[in-house]
Amino acid sequence: MLRRAETEFAERLGIPPDYLSPIGMHLLLTIGILFFEWNVVELIFVYLSELVVVAVLFATAALFAAQPVEDHDADKWREDPSPVQPVPLLPPIYPRNAGLIVNNTFAYAVFFLFFIAMFASVVDRSVSSLLSPTAGLVILAICVSQLRRVWREFLVDHSYRDRPPAEALELGLRPVAKFAIIAVYVIVPTTVVVLTASFVLPDTMSGRVVLLAYTLPIGAVRVCLQDDAVETLLQHQE
Repeated sequence: MLRRAETEFAERLGIPPDYLSPIGMHLLLTIGILFFEWNVVELIFVYLSELVVVAVLFATAALFAAQPVEDHDADKWREDPSPVQPVPLLPPIYPRNAGLIVNNTFAYAVFFLFFIAMFASVVDRSVSSLLSPTAGLVILAICVSQLRRVWREFLVDHSYRDRPPAEALELGLRPVAKFAIIAVYVIVPTTVVVLTASFVLPDTMSGRVVLLAYTLPIGAVRVCLQDDAVETLLQHQE
């Protein structure tokens, strides 16, 4: 019912339903900047939290995927999957998927932990002091939104039975590819514009203006990168 309501609302706006999530998130970020005096640390923390939440949830969903992976260690995938179900309320877990999950996420995890360590060393503040209550609510909204997405993609009607783990991992790591594109095509040129404007019009470049100069284009590009746009762009780059 909720999915149908989202679809109807998106149709009224004349946009695909998948656009609602990035639009809603960046609308909340804009409100936080304008009315709750968010700073750059809170914005970065929200973006990093989203990456972690998405990766962890879909990596977990990959444990439930019952179908084998094509062209990946064929002998192993032909064996009896031997699922286990430690939690009765959750789907069975396929231990054979664990190696694939580790192999696909290890490099991302190392890079991300390195980035987190750099961020923490620069900020030199505890997690509790990084977030205002409103920023915490936005992160909570991200968690709920992504939980609903995992439920819709892999759990409704036991759809995990017909999905390979690679599909869940692809969805979980896709935001990393998006932010790599955003760094090149949005953050770098926006930084050039902001620095130029700071020299030309120093009185107009307040903290809020600078944050909005980054947040709004990032939100617009993330909307454009929904669906299969990421893969299309990467294929053209190759």
